[in-house]
Amino acid sequence: MDPMTNNENNDKRIAVIADDLTGANDTGVQFAKQGLKTIVLMGGNIPPRPLEEDVLVVDSQSRALDPEEAYRNVSKAARMFRDRRFGVVFKKIDSTLRGNIGREIDAIMDTCGQELAIVAPAFPKNGRTTVGGFHLLQGAPLEETELARDPKCPITESHLPTLLSKQTVRRVGHVAADDVHAGAEGIRLAMERMLAAGERVIVCDAWRDEHLSMHASAAMRLGKPVLWVGSAGLAECLPQALGLAAAKAGNGAGKDGLAGREAVVVLAGSVSDVTRGQVRMLTRRPGVESVDADPCALLRPDTAGAEIRRCSGAALAAAKAGRDVVITSGNDRESVERTMETASSMGFSSQRTAEMIASAFGLLCREIATNTKLRGLVLTGGDIALSALSLLSATGFQVVEEVAPGIPAGRLKGGPCDGLRVVTKAGAFGDGDALCRAVDCLKRDEPEGNGR
Repeated sequence: MDPMTNNENNDKRIAVIADDLTGANDTGVQFAKQGLKTIVLMGGNIPPRPLEEDVLVVDSQSRALDPEEAYRNVSKAARMFRDRRFGVVFKKIDSTLRGNIGREIDAIMDTCGQELAIVAPAFPKNGRTTVGGFHLLQGAPLEETELARDPKCPITESHLPTLLSKQTVRRVGHVAADDVHAGAEGIRLAMERMLAAGERVIVCDAWRDEHLSMHASAAMRLGKPVLWVGSAGLAECLPQALGLAAAKAGNGAGKDGLAGREAVVVLAGSVSDVTRGQVRMLTRRPGVESVDADPCALLRPDTAGAEIRRCSGAALAAAKAGRDVVITSGNDRESVERTMETASSMGFSSQRTAEMIASAFGLLCREIATNTKLRGLVLTGGDIALSALSLLSATGFQVVEEVAPGIPAGRLKGGPCDGLRVVTKAGAFGDGDALCRAVDCLKRDEPEGNGR
């Protein structure tokens, strides 16, 4: 018998299926900070040993895949959780709607049998809101933001019911602003009407944090098996709605004092305007050294190795001297355009280009982290985080605390850097000081009481 199938507490465990690594981490931390022991598993497989964690998170690595391939990947993950009888399944989606949302919802519902999906991607404290079915970033429709130029998953539709209707085989309903104004009871009545009409994927307007709690409370009162679909915002309120929240896990402030002169290395390969601004603020600090990798050189077979050695050498020298290091890749739009022109001339798609640069950053990370003692790593962008942690042979990421909304810190499990502290950040996440706060977090001692 599988050691997990005989655990009477399995119905209280939460399974999270994310479509990229930073999303897996930023959702996992919402549970960890409420006292639920949480681990993000690398490689997408649940180990056969008994697990102590309350929340298991897997990354299906499906955001940029073909829709049917994404369906197969997510179905495989859902079968693992179904067979081990997890009581709650949370489908983490991108808070800016990138990826195969509708088909991944279908994959889990087809596999696990939930009667309805509650879809609430809003994350108000991070500037993501849904009003009138339109999903907004800092008040602007997604197709009017830099996400329309995303090299792997460009966004051209911000009306969520329309987007999902094109992706899922199920009928889509919408809890609108008027229903939200009526409170949790008004939301419940609206959901009941939609269920009676045969609508099984229900999109929820939310422009304040408390609206997400209202949706969760209303859906719980329906008495139906629910697939929860959202970003870190919905994940944050779900333990309370399910009655699973434990004692608070600490506020992330840590103990007083810094630990020696060990350096923090930041790999900021994201082309997001948000990340570029955060890099500029961090590099203004004294004691921070910037290393700019030439992305065009990283793409060429005859120059990639030399460029990795140049950057890793510079970063190692700075880190061993006690300076923090920020490694970037084309930190202005002109550089990004030159890179895309070079990639096009070599026959590379935008997706292949992003994968190659992420792979090079992963090699850089491995060279640095295995050749000097670091205080910690900050990894921006899902592809770069996945490449780095995979090349470090990590088997998991133990989520510990939250640096800022949606930006988690934790420790690697397994591999040569077992126990190394790491912060992961989605490219477009965070205020201007997010990288500064990430570095400061890693410089402090880890808080106690970060899980049950």
